Amino acid sequence: MIFRNLTMAGFKSFAEKADMDIEEGLTGIVGPNGCGKSNIVEGLRWIMGESSARQMRGTELDDIIFSGTDNRPARNFAEISLRLDNQDKRAPVEFNEHDDLEITRRVERGKGTQFQINGKPARAKDVQLLFADSATGARSAGIVSQGRIGAIVGAKPEDRRSLIEEAANIKGLHQRKHEAELRLRNTETNLARLEDLIGQLAEQKTQLAKQARQAARYRSVADRIRKAEARLFHARWRASEQALSKAKTDYKASAELVETASADVARLSAQQARLTADVPPLRDAEAEQGALVQTLRIRVDDCGREQERVTQALDRLTKLLKQIDRDATRETTLKEDAQQAIAGLQAEQQKQQDSLSENAPQLKQARANLSAAQTSSRDADELAAKSQARLAAAQQNRDQLTARLDELNRRIDTLTQSLAQLNLDKLQETVTSSAQDLAVCEASLATGITDHDAVEAKLAAARDVKDKCAEDKRDTDTQLARLVAEIDALSYLLAEPVNPSGTPVADQISVEEGMEVALAACLGSDLSLPYDSGETGYWRQDITGAPADAPDVGTPFARFISHSDVLKQALSGVSLIEDSTAAEQAQNQLSPGQALVSKDGTLWRWDGLVRKGPVSNEAERIRQRQRLDALQAEADEVKTFAEAQGGKLAQANADLDNLQAERQTTQQALQAARRARDQAKQTADDAQIALKSAAARSEELTHALELATGDRQSLLNDEGFEADLETLAQQANELSTAAEAARTRLNQAVQQEAELAMQLKSAEQQQQSSVRQIADWQNRLGQTDRRLTEMDQRRKTALTEKEQLESQPEDISRRQHQLMDQLESAEAERQKRSDHLREAEEALRQADLALRESDRELSSKREALIRTEALSERYQTEQEGLSQRIREKLDCGPADLAELAQLADPDEPHDTLEKLELSVNRLLNERDQIGPVNLRAEVEMEEIDRRVTSLTEEHDDLVEAIAKLRSAIAALNREGRARLMDSFAAVNKHFTELFTTLFGGGHAELRLTNSDDPLQAGIDILASPPGKKMQSLSLLSGGEQALTALAIIFAVFLTNPAPICVLDEVDAPLDDSNVSRFCDLLKEIAERTNTRFLVVTHHRMTMARMDRLFGVTMEQKGVSRLVTVDLQTAETMRDPLTA
Repeated sequence: MIFRNLTMAGFKSFAEKADMDIEEGLTGIVGPNGCGKSNIVEGLRWIMGESSARQMRGTELDDIIFSGTDNRPARNFAEISLRLDNQDKRAPVEFNEHDDLEITRRVERGKGTQFQINGKPARAKDVQLLFADSATGARSAGIVSQGRIGAIVGAKPEDRRSLIEEAANIKGLHQRKHEAELRLRNTETNLARLEDLIGQLAEQKTQLAKQARQAARYRSVADRIRKAEARLFHARWRASEQALSKAKTDYKASAELVETASADVARLSAQQARLTADVPPLRDAEAEQGALVQTLRIRVDDCGREQERVTQALDRLTKLLKQIDRDATRETTLKEDAQQAIAGLQAEQQKQQDSLSENAPQLKQARANLSAAQTSSRDADELAAKSQARLAAAQQNRDQLTARLDELNRRIDTLTQSLAQLNLDKLQETVTSSAQDLAVCEASLATGITDHDAVEAKLAAARDVKDKCAEDKRDTDTQLARLVAEIDALSYLLAEPVNPSGTPVADQISVEEGMEVALAACLGSDLSLPYDSGETGYWRQDITGAPADAPDVGTPFARFISHSDVLKQALSGVSLIEDSTAAEQAQNQLSPGQALVSKDGTLWRWDGLVRKGPVSNEAERIRQRQRLDALQAEADEVKTFAEAQGGKLAQANADLDNLQAERQTTQQALQAARRARDQAKQTADDAQIALKSAAARSEELTHALELATGDRQSLLNDEGFEADLETLAQQANELSTAAEAARTRLNQAVQQEAELAMQLKSAEQQQQSSVRQIADWQNRLGQTDRRLTEMDQRRKTALTEKEQLESQPEDISRRQHQLMDQLESAEAERQKRSDHLREAEEALRQADLALRESDRELSSKREALIRTEALSERYQTEQEGLSQRIREKLDCGPADLAELAQLADPDEPHDTLEKLELSVNRLLNERDQIGPVNLRAEVEMEEIDRRVTSLTEEHDDLVEAIAKLRSAIAALNREGRARLMDSFAAVNKHFTELFTTLFGGGHAELRLTNSDDPLQAGIDILASPPGKKMQSLSLLSGGEQALTALAIIFAVFLTNPAPICVLDEVDAPLDDSNVSRFCDLLKEIAERTNTRFLVVTHHRMTMARMDRLFGVTMEQKGVSRLVTVDLQTAETMRDPLTA
């Protein structure tokens, strides 16, 4: 299959539809960090069937749906479509009718995900198998990231085996094997359950035989209970009718008494209503006079409170006037103090102003002197610093020249000694000797590989033999287990004797197959009797009478019986006939004691009896007994064969162990030869490198010696700088003295300026303080004037109010006396009206008492009426309930009870209810003592027989299915083991070649470890970069580990090319030279295979080597957009322009 196109919509940061064509060659995906490049890789994994939200960098599946931004709403679904080219028809059979396949996966928020293939719903398992069979998938080696490379480096050897399995394309094989193992476990579980169920059914059948006998007794007791209950219900029905008749008579008498009492209540109610109407006008008049009295009392109280309020107000105004006089005296004193303070502060302010006028010119002159001193000191410092710098530079130059001359002398001596130590002739001899040793080791290694391959071939053949023996042994064991299970089941069914007096004769005879039903039809239940003795019957063996002759038609039935002379004599007058029509005709010619029987169990007896249908229990027991004997014989044969198979399997295991030991020996020898070859190659490479390095070193030393000699001569010719150094030192001392004097003058000017500035600042602060204090005192003076004015106004207001209040007490006293006279007259009138109201209310109370007494009497009579009515209704309900119970219990009406109870005269008196109930309870106890009874025991026995037959057939089917599943799993193991070994050899070869290509030399290989079975083995990676010894992958540097891991991944691709490979920033840990080799390798693999590469990268060199680029941008925050550039087309457009 070929990947053509990937379309995403609503997936993670791709809010809008993004379409990406997956074309041949190298396709790059570029963009800044965080723009959504990895979302494309995760989208490809998701459409291939990834189901883990954690693998998609989320906590739940809804996290992959676009969640919205500040400017864009969230989406409710995400959808990805992948278009595949299926012209090579490598997809599963059900999809090969289409040349193009479009796989779509859609997830809706809160509703889960669904797959479609060409618009039809599909299972996730179908999609995963489709990609697994094409050597790709959501977690295949074809999707590689930096984390994937680190995982290969740090993985256990057993975990690396998945790479070889990927190359062998047995991922789908593993899934099918896993499904077969699950089905095998489920089938074995079902088989065990089925065997348990067969045993349980046999036990149930035994119990049902006992239950059938109990059912007959139960039915007899039930009939007697039904008759006794009918008599009891009939007695209860008659008692109920009598009680109901009496209740209806009592109800009529109570209704007449209630009618008389109701008339008395109506008369008293009219009298009470008339008296009630007279009371309210009297009550209103009394209430109106009481309200007037209350109003007058309130007005009298108001006058008293007003008199008290006026007196309190006069006292308050007197105290207020005294307080105002005291406050005015205090404010006048404060005003005089403020005027004196203001005069003193104004005099102090004038003195401070005079001091400021004197100090300002002096400060100005001091600042001018300071500025001039600063300029002079700065200029002197600059001249001194420049002179010191020139002197220091000259001294440093002299020291450097001296040190350089010493260094050149030492270097010349060192180079001369190094040239003398190089011995190129000896190194050449070492290279020649190492090459010869390497040739010897290569020959030894070739011999070891040949021996090891021969042993591996023998070992593979031995494994096949062992697997075949093990499979045969499992089949035999399975067959034996099935036979034992059936034997156990039949033994259990036949374990309980039918007759407790002895072994039934049916268990001691042999009948030809197919004749069991006919024998049971002839003898019936007599087959369950023993020989010579028995409680209910038995077969005598000492009968010597002449047996009856068999009928002239048919075959004498005694010929089909073995091991029983008694039964042969009993059956001597019976013949087996095939044609029922012929039997009907021959029945008339039968002599006494003769009979005809057919295989289906139909019996024609001499006396005219024709009985159809077998006695199934006896026939089935005979059949089971004969089946048990046959199974035991077969089990003995299978057991003997299983022992032979076990011997073969033990021999095969022994041969396999011997070959594995031999393989271990040859493998150790091969590893020793490889180590010797690697060591020899390492020695030869080291010698060659040492020779080349020595020659290059000799040239470098000679050239360096010539340069050092020339530099030393130039330094010796350079003279005359000592005199200039003394002149510069003298100038520096003079300029330093002048700068020191300028700094002294500057310090004096600074001190003088600071003292004057401090004095001036102090005077200004004192003057400002005086101004603030004057303003403060003037503010206080203004507040005092305002308070004095306010106090004068308050004194006038208080005097006016006092004059108004002094005239009010006399008016209030006169008004209070008038109100008290009115109150006395109103109280007398209210007492008169109250007396009239009490007389009317007393008359009304007497009328109420009479009415209540009449109501109580009426209520009592009504209660009696209700009780008789309720009693009548209760008897009626009880009678209806009794009728319902009769119908539920006996399924008849009350009129049918006499007939059911078999009463001669229904009107005759019954026994008491207590006696009838005692009789019913006695019968019920008798039925309860029988215990639980299964009335369907006989029917259930027939059902169990049918189920046992059906389950036995299912048992055979399951045993056969288990054998087929085990055979299929063994075949899958053999196929997987062979394909894995072939793939391992191919991957190892490609890995060695790719390692040498990526590193520009060196050697590397893969080794199987930790198991003799390739399906359980681990993969160890050994590498020897150029100039280093062979070592484990974990001991290499980070860049070397990354390149080695890439070599393994690409080796898998070359062994089993996948349709697509995704590389997510795998070039990040590589330097420029390694990135160039990495890109060359990608180009080569893309040309050699049909693999299409998607490369996510930040590296400029990788971008430049791509055939086309897809850029992922994020113009809006949180929303990714996909753009594309075809570099090959761009180059084609550029060439004509540059020509």
